Amino acid sequence: MMRQVKVGVVGCGEVARRIYLPEFHRIHEKAVLVAVCDRVEARAKAAQERSGARAYYTDLDRFLRESDADIVLNLTPHRAHVPVSMAALEAGRHVYTEKPMAQSLDDATRMIEAANTHRVKLACAPVTLLLPTQRRWRQLIAEGAIGRITFARAQALYPPIWDEFPPDHVWYFAAGSGPLLDMGVYLLTAMTGLFGPAVRVSAMASTIMGERVIGDGPAAGSRFPTEAEDSVHLHLDFGSFFAAVDISWCVQATRNEIFEVYGEHGTLSGDPTMANTPIRIFRLGHAWSLEEPTERLPRDDDWFQGVVHFVDCVRENTEPVNSATHARHVLDIMLTALRSAREGRALALSTTFPHPPTPC
Repeated sequence: MMRQVKVGVVGCGEVARRIYLPEFHRIHEKAVLVAVCDRVEARAKAAQERSGARAYYTDLDRFLRESDADIVLNLTPHRAHVPVSMAALEAGRHVYTEKPMAQSLDDATRMIEAANTHRVKLACAPVTLLLPTQRRWRQLIAEGAIGRITFARAQALYPPIWDEFPPDHVWYFAAGSGPLLDMGVYLLTAMTGLFGPAVRVSAMASTIMGERVIGDGPAAGSRFPTEAEDSVHLHLDFGSFFAAVDISWCVQATRNEIFEVYGEHGTLSGDPTMANTPIRIFRLGHAWSLEEPTERLPRDDDWFQGVVHFVDCVRENTEPVNSATHARHVLDIMLTALRSAREGRALALSTTFPHPPTPC
């Protein structure tokens, strides 16, 4: 019988509280949460009490030195992803990190090299490739349901600020963050998961709304600047067809579909970035049809599925489907898109990744 894998969580903010910590009961036979760590002691202590972790820490070095976690789950803000992940990898721990894996390609490559050097596993959110919906999209495309692909389009359009926005989340709008790295990563992971690595990218990007105003809660009326580009529009070259991706935090509402793939004989329409979503299918000579999901996960935003999969990979010594090389390629697209917007020209991408075979 395989032993339980020991997991430690670094970063006990909203994502940990809302998405990850409440779901550990799902893998109690395979894994145990041994420690949580956050530089804010109140958050760390509250996370320990809610989750039942054995210990809490406020210092990363002490967490790595004293806890016996096999896996470090990195749920920190974007800028902390690299230092936390690198410290854990160099301490010989397997690392599952929230997206984006890094803020530069050099750092992403350093992380991959560190994992190889220390013979540990490294995987990165989002969980898109693990979702039954994404697998079904791939099956339909591979089966020729819509014929040869001719174009694809995806969008992530959201309001300038979300409800109950906490003041300590202004980092989402800071330089090095923004909607492309926070939301575009889902669309680009889905798109490259369906079609494989992209070849070139061109983009336009700008900060359309230079200031945000918190609309409700204790900080209602507080204002803060937007440092990141809040609207980014990409065109991708996949070699034999093109794709368009629109990302903006300046849209109050939209009725457009999240994701569509167009072929010579039909169209797929829906949202492969979320679990439990139906697919609308148009086939030439037929009316639109609706295919409901046959396999459902416990929640639509089932990010914890990445932890479930990663625990299995560590226990069984298999490679994660949501690989670090794939995450690096998506990061390459996003960073190169921003450079393309500055330079006003299409740019070649410098990375690739092994595109896994279509699932059965």
